[in-house]
Amino acid sequence: LGEVAHLSELCKERRRHPSVSFVLTLGRTVMAEAMQAGHLKSLEHFGATILNDTCWCMLTEPVVPPQSTTLLTNSAKYAHYAPGLVNRQVRFHSLAGCVDTAVHGKVPLEKPGWLRPQQLRSFSAASLHRFLRRTLRH
Repeated sequence: LGEVAHLSELCKERRRHPSVSFVLTLGRTVMAEAMQAGHLKSLEHFGATILNDTCWCMLTEPVVPPQSTTLLTNSAKYAHYAPGLVNRQVRFHSLAGCVDTAVHGKVPLEKPGWLRPQQLRSFSAASLHRFLRRTLRH
């Protein structure tokens, strides 16, 4: 429900680009809670298609538009499996990146900040070993 609330805020008072499909899947319980909390209104206004009780891995055309060539997702699982399931290119991005892409109709060319090498902390083998020992003790 937290992710739906965050998505609702990202979509508030915005509209998806007419050439973009924006589809999300929700479990029945989460969908009912999101509806009760008022989160679905901004998603519907945004132009989202909301499906419940299914997994993206089960979806094919026409939910995945036949004319689409690239899909953008914030799901690492879907980014891994989708190319073989729907025969499309798949890009992985943040939830905000997915919404911005839906608004502008263009897939971002650069990786999100959290995937850029300069954002990743490098560990030496010794420091990683110390970190893991301390973490596993607690």
